[in-house]
Amino acid sequence: MQCPPLSGPPIIKREGVDLFKNPIVRKWYDFFLNNWKSEKEVAFLLPCTSVKPYNRSATHKLAYSVARGKDYIQFYSVSEPMLLVPREYEECYPFNSYDYPPSMMTEEEKQEFVDLLSIMLKKISSQHKRIVAVLPRHHYNIVSRASQKANVKVELYPYGKLAFKTISLVIKSL
Repeated sequence: MQCPPLSGPPIIKREGVDLFKNPIVRKWYDFFLNNWKSEKEVAFLLPCTSVKPYNRSATHKLAYSVARGKDYIQFYSVSEPMLLVPREYEECYPFNSYDYPPSMMTEEEKQEFVDLLSIMLKKISSQHKRIVAVLPRHHYNIVSRASQKANVKVELYPYGKLAFKTISLVIKSL
């Protein structure tokens, strides 16, 4: 799949800078909402990772390995500020070239994340029969609030202390 037509410098969170309003990030939102299509039955949400691209992180490696042969699963990473990143775009700019530690989010940015993500969840809900998510507390809370706002059912599973086990069990159950 071809990368989105986006280019620029790395996108790095700094105090006082709202990356949800970054022009490149906004172009991503528009591109996703106007162009993204998936015909896979299940949307599976994982968290973004500090390791870029995400597929180099231990959690994503595990998820993709366990899901081998389950071609009906569409993986997305829940990301601040990118919102949702399909697996197919993980190695593309800007998803391979940004940093936004969740600890730097203000309360206003958390609400902005919820509001914007609710729009993305609404979009993917029309493309998938189910949306399933295995997430750590921060992303779990954001997705829970966004799904309520969008009135979209998301089957949410907390990471818990054994994230790998939870991811593996949930994928195997699909």
